[in-house]
Amino acid sequence: MNAVNLVEVVNVPAIEQLTFQPIDLKNRKIDGGIYRMYDSSGEIIYVGKSNNLKRRMRQHLSRRTNTAYFMDEVASIEWHEEPDPIFETLLESIFIAYHQPKFNDEVKDHKKKFGEPDGQ
Repeated sequence: MNAVNLVEVVNVPAIEQLTFQPIDLKNRKIDGGIYRMYDSSGEIIYVGKSNNLKRRMRQHLSRRTNTAYFMDEVASIEWHEEPDPIFETLLESIFIAYHQPKFNDEVKDHKKKFGEPDGQ
C-alpha cells in the first residue's frame, strides 16, 4: 500500500488533529507514545515511538542511539502520549508513510525495495 492509499484509508487529516506537545523533560511525566523531530525549517525529519518517552528522549539527546548522526539537525521535538502499544505502532507507521521523514530507515527501505530514488 503506498502513502496515497494509506492517507485515504486512515483519514490522515483526522490523525493530524492529535494533540502534540513540546518535549519538557524537567516538568512533565512522559509515558509511552510517539514523537516527531523537526528541523529548523519545520519539516518532520524523524518519527519514533517508545513505551518510555522520557528515557528515549534522553537517549537521543545524549546521542546514545543510532540517531546520533542527525541530532545536530533537530530544532524541536514534540510528542503525543499513547498508552496502547498497538495504536502507538500504527500511528508511527502512518506518520512515517505520510510525511516520509528523511532519517527514518523505513522510508529508505521502502524506496530501495521499489526502486525509487532516495533523494540523497
